[in-house]
Amino acid sequence: MIDSIITWSCKNRVVVVVVTAIITLFSLAILQKIKLDALPDLTPPQVVLQVEFPNQSPKIIEEQVVYPLTRNLLAIANVDSVRAMSGYENALIYVIFKDKTDLYWARSRILEQLNQVSNLPSGAKISLGSDSTSVGWAYQYVLKSETKDLGELRSLQDFYYKYALLGIDGVSEVASIGGFIKDYEITLDNDKIVRYDLKISEIIDAIKLANNERGGGVSLEGGFEKIIRVNGYVQNEHDIENLIIKQVGDVPLTIADVGSVTLKPAPRRGAAELDGKGEVVGGIVMVKYGGNTYETLQKIKQKVATLNATALQDSKNSNLDSKKLGNIESSLEDSNKLQNLDSKDFVESNLQNTQDSKNKDSIDSKNNAN
Repeated sequence: MIDSIITWSCKNRVVVVVVTAIITLFSLAILQKIKLDALPDLTPPQVVLQVEFPNQSPKIIEEQVVYPLTRNLLAIANVDSVRAMSGYENALIYVIFKDKTDLYWARSRILEQLNQVSNLPSGAKISLGSDSTSVGWAYQYVLKSETKDLGELRSLQDFYYKYALLGIDGVSEVASIGGFIKDYEITLDNDKIVRYDLKISEIIDAIKLANNERGGGVSLEGGFEKIIRVNGYVQNEHDIENLIIKQVGDVPLTIADVGSVTLKPAPRRGAAELDGKGEVVGGIVMVKYGGNTYETLQKIKQKVATLNATALQDSKNSNLDSKKLGNIESSLEDSNKLQNLDSKDFVESNLQNTQDSKNKDSIDSKNNAN
């Protein structure tokens, strides 16, 4: 067989050269479009459901939420298996589909099936996980600052850097890690609650109704329409303290009359640390299922460069001391190194944090005074 192939090739050299050239050109054309990744994604299509049931034990979540959901999800076409893991206040359900099943078709089927489940507790919240896999962990970064605490850095991460990176094509999710989430805590005085004949539900309802903004239509003045609206969103602790619960005679009873309001970090079950030097705030960028990891990383680098330039320009306009600006330390390693958490190849890029509005106002007032 091999002798005959060699003999035929020697007699038809022109045909062999032409076929070889065509295959070579075709390979070069395909090479430009091939998806590069350190680890090939061999996982079957799967969809993750996250269950949140506040203040409930794993057994309650398993019996009242996970079991009814699992029973209904098994009826979906092309489902290979359904696995679940329950914990305190949370549960994860993994729906694994057969090979070659379109992921987005599977996600739509799950959403249809969830609409048919009606016997779940009212306090349970079910959300669909991101369209990424375990090998989609492609980028991670750390926020550091000399002047901002972990709570302020977490706010910057959740409301600035996260959305900036989510806008990149190919990014599925940006998960925040570390830091503290700001939370308002109301401490009630039991003696005053009894004195004013209050219920906890009354206080909760008063806070829910007050933290709202409503529209009142428009007012026509001088040929122009002026929009009427009521600003009711809570901005700080004093706004909560001044919320009216009810009236006792002709005197309004506020939150400050029956308790105190403090700004504290929300309870957490984990922390992020870098090189043993203390806690930090960071994020993990996940690439979409079937996406091109290499191209997505290049877009992330460009976005980081843009954020660097924007933050630097903002700092110059505000006349801020460069020593007081924060920075972001990034890991731009391939997914294989990221899975092994190799910290030797960390790449630092100074991504300076802009100061908040209070700092800007104070600096402007000082400049005006001078």
